[in-house]
Amino acid sequence: MRKRLVRLLAWVVTAGLLVMLFRRISVAQVLEAARGAPGWVVPVALAGLIAIYLCDSFAIWKTFGWFLARMRFTDVLLVRGATYLLAAINYNVGQGAIVYFVNRTTGTPVMRGVATVLLIMGINVLALLCLATAGAAVSPAIPHAVTILIAVAWTGFAGYATVVALKPGWLRQRPLFDVLLGAGLVGHARALVVRLPHLASLFAFQISMFRAFGVDVPVIDALVALPVVFLVGALPISIQGLGTTQAAMIYFFARFAPGDRIAQETAVVTASLVGQAIALSFQALLGVACLKSRVGRALSESVAVPTEPTTG
Repeated sequence: MRKRLVRLLAWVVTAGLLVMLFRRISVAQVLEAARGAPGWVVPVALAGLIAIYLCDSFAIWKTFGWFLARMRFTDVLLVRGATYLLAAINYNVGQGAIVYFVNRTTGTPVMRGVATVLLIMGINVLALLCLATAGAAVSPAIPHAVTILIAVAWTGFAGYATVVALKPGWLRQRPLFDVLLGAGLVGHARALVVRLPHLASLFAFQISMFRAFGVDVPVIDALVALPVVFLVGALPISIQGLGTTQAAMIYFFARFAPGDRIAQETAVVTASLVGQAIALSFQALLGVACLKSRVGRALSESVAVPTEPTTG
């Protein structure tokens, strides 16, 4: 019941934000701006999305190999592609499918799989924090709210790093923390390094979408603000980040677009929505193709069929 309420609330938040957004700019303006996109938008976007997919899969492959179980890279590609579609339907299902697939194919305990996925998610946040900090260090002017957010995030990470370094025994005895503490600071650093190409491809994709619609965002400013935008979009308070992502992008990037305020907001929203539409279409097609593979069928069975996982 609570999950249904949370899902309903996410739909309400998404609808409310989109209504507020399109009260300022009209759908007709967005469609007109989208029709004026240069011819290179789709091929460049697809090239960027393929790079994102390959880099994401590579980071998962290496991290799983270090902390969970060794898998063939082709299998990871198929699993990751299939879970793009599953995650579009339900994010938790997408993440859980990876864990159960590894459990069924390698016998690795489910809790170790959950812990490894949590490690990957935490590394994603840490990588965004590092990029935002690097950008903030050289940016001439950044919003005060971003500075506070970065400081708070580093404070929280310092506490987590202390726990990882000390490895308290009462936590090591819990399967969920065994992977996180066993990885140590060096293991976290390795996972961070292999995650950076994925984030670099995400940045390149979004910046190219901005440039296609005249939003000339300097790379330094993108380094500062895009991590915050990605984190806001990932919050489970809206559907697929719709509404929250566009609101955050307007706040950070509208000033880099030409024209009056309405024209600036239209350019940013169009760049965001067009990029998101292309990405969702690509992920859906990729997901369908991967689900038809041998690995994809096994993954579907992991989600659909109740299992008795190894919990050791």
